[in-house]
Amino acid sequence: MNKNAFYSGLLHLKLPVKLLLIMRLTTFILILSLTQVSAASFAQRLNYVKKNASLKEIFAEVKKQTGYHVFYADQGIDVNRRVDVSFRNTDLKTALTYVMNEQDLEYVIDSRNIIIKAKVPTILDRIINVFKTIDVTGRVVDEEGKPLAGATIIVSMERDAIEIVRTGSNGIAVKLKNAVAITNINGEFTLKNVDERAFIIVSFLGYKPQQLRAAKDLGNITMELDAGKLVEVNIMVNTGYQTLSKERSAGAYAKPDMKILEARSGTTNVLQRLDGLIPGLVINNSSSPTGNGGVGKSSSGNSVMIRGLNTLNANRDPLIVLNGVPVDDVAKINPNDVEDVTILKDATSASIWGSKAANGVIVITTKKGRAREALSINYDGFVNLQGKPDIGNLNMLNSSQFIEAAKAVFNPALNSYATISKPQGAGKAPVMPHETILYNLDNLTQDQVNAKLAQLASQDGVAQMKELFYRNAVLMNHSISLSGGNNKYSFYGSGSYTNTQNSRPGDKNRNYGVNLRQDFQLNKHIKFYLVADLINNDLGSLNFSQPTSAFLPYVLFKNPDGSNADLSWVYRDNANRTGYENKSRVSLAYSPLDEMGRGRTKSNIFTGRANAGTVVNLLKGLRYEGVFSISKAQTKTVNDLDQNNYDVRAELASFTPLDGSKPYLPETGGRHSTSNALQRNWTVRNQLIFDQAWKNGQHQLILLAGQEAQEQFYNLSSSVVRGYNSQLLSNAIIDYNLLSVGVGNVVMPTSSSGTSSLSPDFYSETESMVRISSYYANGAYTYNNKYTLNAATRIDQSNLFGKDKSAQNKPLWSFGLAWQIGREEFMQKMPWVSKLALRGSYGLTGNSPNPGSAASKDILAKLFTGYGILYPEGTGLEMSTPANKKLTWETTRNLNVGIDFAILKSRLSGSIDLYNKKTENLIGEMPVNILTGYATITGNAGNMTNKGIDLNLNSVNISTPDFRWTTLLNLGYNKNEITYVNRATPIIRGDQLISNPYVQGYPAFAVFAYNYAGLDSKGDPQIRLKDGTVTKARSIAGIDDMKYMGTFQPKLSGGLSNSFGYKDFVLSLNAVYNLGYVMRRDVNSFFGGRGLIANSGFNAMYTGNINAEFSDRWQKPGDEAFTDIPAYTTAPVTAARGSMTYYTNADRNVLDASYVKLRDITLAYSLPKSMLVKLRADAVTFRVQLSNVMLWKANSHGIDPEFMDAYGGWDGSANIIGIYNGGYRKVPVNQHTITFGAHVTF
Repeated sequence: MNKNAFYSGLLHLKLPVKLLLIMRLTTFILILSLTQVSAASFAQRLNYVKKNASLKEIFAEVKKQTGYHVFYADQGIDVNRRVDVSFRNTDLKTALTYVMNEQDLEYVIDSRNIIIKAKVPTILDRIINVFKTIDVTGRVVDEEGKPLAGATIIVSMERDAIEIVRTGSNGIAVKLKNAVAITNINGEFTLKNVDERAFIIVSFLGYKPQQLRAAKDLGNITMELDAGKLVEVNIMVNTGYQTLSKERSAGAYAKPDMKILEARSGTTNVLQRLDGLIPGLVINNSSSPTGNGGVGKSSSGNSVMIRGLNTLNANRDPLIVLNGVPVDDVAKINPNDVEDVTILKDATSASIWGSKAANGVIVITTKKGRAREALSINYDGFVNLQGKPDIGNLNMLNSSQFIEAAKAVFNPALNSYATISKPQGAGKAPVMPHETILYNLDNLTQDQVNAKLAQLASQDGVAQMKELFYRNAVLMNHSISLSGGNNKYSFYGSGSYTNTQNSRPGDKNRNYGVNLRQDFQLNKHIKFYLVADLINNDLGSLNFSQPTSAFLPYVLFKNPDGSNADLSWVYRDNANRTGYENKSRVSLAYSPLDEMGRGRTKSNIFTGRANAGTVVNLLKGLRYEGVFSISKAQTKTVNDLDQNNYDVRAELASFTPLDGSKPYLPETGGRHSTSNALQRNWTVRNQLIFDQAWKNGQHQLILLAGQEAQEQFYNLSSSVVRGYNSQLLSNAIIDYNLLSVGVGNVVMPTSSSGTSSLSPDFYSETESMVRISSYYANGAYTYNNKYTLNAATRIDQSNLFGKDKSAQNKPLWSFGLAWQIGREEFMQKMPWVSKLALRGSYGLTGNSPNPGSAASKDILAKLFTGYGILYPEGTGLEMSTPANKKLTWETTRNLNVGIDFAILKSRLSGSIDLYNKKTENLIGEMPVNILTGYATITGNAGNMTNKGIDLNLNSVNISTPDFRWTTLLNLGYNKNEITYVNRATPIIRGDQLISNPYVQGYPAFAVFAYNYAGLDSKGDPQIRLKDGTVTKARSIAGIDDMKYMGTFQPKLSGGLSNSFGYKDFVLSLNAVYNLGYVMRRDVNSFFGGRGLIANSGFNAMYTGNINAEFSDRWQKPGDEAFTDIPAYTTAPVTAARGSMTYYTNADRNVLDASYVKLRDITLAYSLPKSMLVKLRADAVTFRVQLSNVMLWKANSHGIDPEFMDAYGGWDGSANIIGIYNGGYRKVPVNQHTITFGAHVTF
């Protein structure tokens, strides 16, 4: 009996043979068809290579290349999971198996459909998963790949947890009752001991929330913008010591719109790009009444100030911190390397920097590579076309007006030719060409004289100046960077080249930069980083004067035949020059164009910085951080004047004896001058940070304590040799001891006494060193994500203050409170309030004197033999700065109250801060007992206050998928007052108020003026006293007779930005404004005596012309009814005419300096994704920008306040220009420029 092979025990049923044959044939056909289907499936091939591709992107590519449709059997499948794929002619089965690997997914193919479903765990898997947890890491980025700091990470076992996030606004974590993490400044997060079955929800205001299945490494989580919402207003801030959420601090922080900062192309200076982007940050391009320099450089005077002036004579600049370490100069940093800028404005935010923080702190962080980031290549380049500057802006007489004025002031009776042409030293004013004609030495007829003068009047020297001495200015910048990383190593490297072609022909300014940051993750406990950047700045310039319209307007520099014009008269008249040449056998011919090739200055500035840091996780929540930084900046400058240079020739003639004997100076060879500056700084920092949260984030605590030591060393040496031969590298030996005392009986003496002398400083060297040791601590506690308490303290000890403990140990401290009102339960009834926070802080910051300006011990300086003084040993010492053992830190008490808010689903957001700062122990000059031998000494001499408001508003006016319009308003108001000054010389006269920028009871840089009463019948200026008396008597005005006009510093400053985005186009308009301050107008200051003459020598090209309002002066009785400009008299001004300063410093000549300028208009276009695929690029953006194109100004005199010495040039020296000449205009640069740029990412 036969049995079924498959069913044992059943009887075998015999079937007809024909039926069996049909069944076998059918089975064969079915098998064959299934085989064909399977073969067709596996014959499909894929070609697709992409890093960090989402499942959604991969399945879309599968459909595109194979025609297979993808379906999901489970709604919970996360299609945003990411995986690196590299399919090159890979069959479909292999590709799908690879993608599903480690995804807890499986697939089946049904016909031309691919069905994806969750992998069903076995019973054993489920038992293991109950006890299995993992550590989850990830990084949250936006659609451009930039990190999103402050994103909320939630762990939930609920599959629909994301719905709670989508529909909720506040209290999400409370509703889910699960652990929460916040991404750091790099967008990174780590979750410990997470159930493998859990879901990870990522949310960030303004973006659609994402839900992912827990995995050890979630990689980059890309968030997608939600068109109906705004970008999160909560930000991460960097203090230089730590990075924390702004919500966890009560400090007053501010951050610029980085898109505006990155797009600005009129300058590569990062600080200059901040103009108008930060409330309370003032960038004043007008000249300062004290100090020189520029924005971004040390000793920048008042160019950059945060919340007003906080000191008189100490350092006024904000502290600039680069990658956690203070630096002196950021002007040459590649702006494309900058990732983040944070401004610290109050005590809580800045007090951790102690004695350096009184002026505010600007923290700059450069870019770095990201873990798990594919290689990214970025290029950014632009060319900024600036054209030639407007040298006619100085409001001077033109040639025709000048000749008419010259004829009017000519008085040969008072100023005979013999008198003005008589040799009186090398610095004597020469005889001008128009004067030579007027004196008529050739005995011409009056018609011939008039014809010659008419010829001068017709000559446009200013046009030749612009053609010959100026060129089109161009700024060009190229930058390329590479970045990437894996779990153990990441890097960011960049190279940049900047070519700044200014308006001076022959000048060179090229900047080369290399930056490299490397981050190493040795294990889960230890990581360290290395940052190195090298900057080489190569500069050069020709040795010539660049004239402006302040020079004689009729002077031509080219002859009609094209040859270079001879302007030897600039130094000496022809008769004297010829005599000097005959006696010295030295040519004294001078042509500015010839001089261009006879001297050149070359400079090289090399800066190297290296930072090394480590982070060691010691215990849970406790880590050690160490930083070591060293920087070195070396500047080498060489100035070479060849033997044909006029200065070399004139110097030889000045030291040639009248008796024809051998000159005291070499007859061949040039002058070779060198200068070498070395700055070397180092910083060592060690700190412990405890950062822990308890009870699902209900309690959050950050504690920081550390020690820091710094050294700042500076050395400057300079030398000069004569008779220099550049081929042989040799020079002549000169007796400087003899020549410094002075020699007589020479051909062309340099002084009116008939002698010539040289500076004994043929070699000089200065050196300074500052050492600071600091101890600091900082803490922040947050309860329930609502209530925050901050506290900080720091003690700085410096070698500037000696061993006096009372001067050294000045602890600086702060504390603050913050309340997130918007997270309270009662606020849930007001859904239109998206965010509301109140914060307050109070504390002390400090400042110290500049090195070398004051100390607790005497500062000695060398004193050479020379200038009529002879020391037996050739060198002596003098006490340049007497000691002050009681000298101590300046301290600033800072009270700040602020509100952060967002309403209407964050359509309107911003912050308001009110502050009150009181600075005590101001460092300045104070009187001392005359028995000390000094009238004054540097000490703690005063107090001042700063009160103000900072306002920041952001609004989203329109937001649709295709169109977006946003507005940003920044406003800072500051009221400064000097409340006490221990003055060495008491102010008792009105003219002292004009010459002194610091007056008790008034703001710093206060501007005072005479109460002008017009002219009398003789054309002399008059003033009105307090009692109503009108007078022109000199020195009669007391302090009560003066009028306070305002302050040199803007009271109200800020910016207004509007951005319009339509699809791939973005148009932005950014305006800046400075309001509520004044400036002295440029006025006529020529009232008597010989005038309309240029200075002698190198600086002649900047003098000679006068203000155009001279033509409107008083000229006859009765004119006083029509003009306020005093008369000119050919005789010098005497006391009988009163004081001309009554007019130059009159109230009518103090103008409102307020202005609003459209700083830049930028149109950018980004290529669509369809084109990027063809180009194999991630992003390509082209931009065009117009800079400084529109100006509104409060004054009616055509003055751009940015190019006006608003205070009148007060510089604290004997030559107080502001007293006599009012303000003066400067040549505008970088106005009405256009920039073309591009940014490409691969």
